[in-house]
This record gives sequence, structure tokens and C-alpha cells, in this order.
Amino acid sequence: MNYFYIMTAIIDFHTHFFPPELAERAIARLIENAAPTIAMKNHTDGTVGGLIESMRAGGIGKSVTLPVATKPSQVSTINRGVADTFSAYPGIIQFGAMHPETEGFEAEIDFLSAHGIKGIKLHPEYQYSYVDDPRAFPIYEKLASAGIIVVFHSGRDPGPFTNDHAMPPALRKVHENFPTLKMAAAHLGGWMVWKEVEETLAGLDIYFDTSAVYKLLPPSDFVRICRKHGIEKILFGSDSPWYDQGYSVEWIKRSGLNDAEIEAVFHKNAERLLGI
Repeated sequence: MNYFYIMTAIIDFHTHFFPPELAERAIARLIENAAPTIAMKNHTDGTVGGLIESMRAGGIGKSVTLPVATKPSQVSTINRGVADTFSAYPGIIQFGAMHPETEGFEAEIDFLSAHGIKGIKLHPEYQYSYVDDPRAFPIYEKLASAGIIVVFHSGRDPGPFTNDHAMPPALRKVHENFPTLKMAAAHLGGWMVWKEVEETLAGLDIYFDTSAVYKLLPPSDFVRICRKHGIEKILFGSDSPWYDQGYSVEWIKRSGLNDAEIEAVFHKNAERLLGI
């Protein structure tokens, strides 16, 4: 395998950074709030500069960054910040934000489309909203018609939450109601609920990213789920800064996937979804 080609082409579909004035505080707070059994650790300083340095060290060609609006009032500010810096950082593909209670979401989605922002992140735990709440359906309908990718936090979460806002049956319900919505379920379809993912989501026309599974899921289970779901719908993701990008790459390479599957996961599937 030509690993040099693959390494320079890798797209990490699940990363985060924070504004420099907030990064240190945000990292500390998220670690403090995590469940003690998880032992959360940051592998960058949480800034965009830290992410870019991590990409260089780990051989990542592009990173998709996923901001989260924990309040509806943050949506417009985040999206305008993304638009203002959209081309400022080499190798960074910034997604926008949305909140299930966003007023004027139609105009906000039109803004994303007009500025070439290809996707948004929804985190039902942080946003205290069930993913299949019918009140969010008009937003999904508009996102689907606009061709905007929606990355959902899926499954449980290490933070101090109820941990039931984005379970596989709810994600299936969203897909069944909005089959043209470009859905990406983070954490291989559902963090820490992979048995239910296999039973409920595997095979559907939904992308899974591989973020935050490496220390928790045996490689043999990972490979089985990927193949059952369809390797063409698996996106490489690390969840940087919480997981090291370089280590995440090496774990995928050693997981048991074959060369063609690894190439699809590392970049081909993301290129197709992003239209690049």
C-alpha cells in the first residue's frame, strides 16, 4: 500500500477547537464534568493552532471541525464566525452550528448555504433535546432540502447527562422520516451502545464516523460493524482534542480492515460526502 498517498489524503471528519480566549477554560470544564471512569484527556491545547499542529504530526490532510451551540442564541454568532474565517486555516473545513430551538432557522440555513458551509453539528445531550423530537422536524426538512450534512452526537456521553437523547432507534426514526437528509452518526453510530447500533442502524443510508471508539471497542467488533453497515458509509474521525489524531490513524490501520477499506474510510467516503 502507498501509505504516503493515504497519509496526505486523510480527512478527519470529527474534530473540535475553541476560540483562543476560551480554549483553556473550555478544556478544563469538559474534563472536570466527565465521568471519572473515562479519564478524559486533551491531546491539543484546544485551539485551531493546536489542531493544525496535531494534523501535521499525525499525517492528516484535512479536518472537519464541529462547533456546538448549547443555546439557541449562540447559533448566529458561531455561524458568522465560521463564515468570517472559512478560508483562513489550511486544511480546516469548518461546519456550522444549529440548535433545535433556533428561531428563524430557515434564514440561518440559507446563510450556511450561501457561504459554502457544508454541514452542522447537533449534540442532543448538550442541547437537552431528543433527536427524534417532532419539533426539530421542520429543521431537518430544511436541512435536507438544502443538502446540508448533519453530524449527530450519537449514543451515550461521558459528561453529566441523562445519556438517552440520541439513541439508535431515535436516529432510525429521523432517517425514516427524512430519507434524503445527509446524516452522519458520530462514534460509530452510538457511543457505548454498539450492540444496539448493529441491531438498529447497520445497513441504513446513514454515515458513521469512527471517533472515540479506539480504546473502548475491540478491533474485531469494529471491523464487523463497519462491514455489516457498509464500508462506503464509514468516515474516519478522531474526536480531537480528546483523542490523538496520529494514534487514531494507526489504530484504523491495525484494525483488520483491508487496504481498499482503509482508503475508503480515510478519505474516499468523506470526499464523496463533502463533494471534494
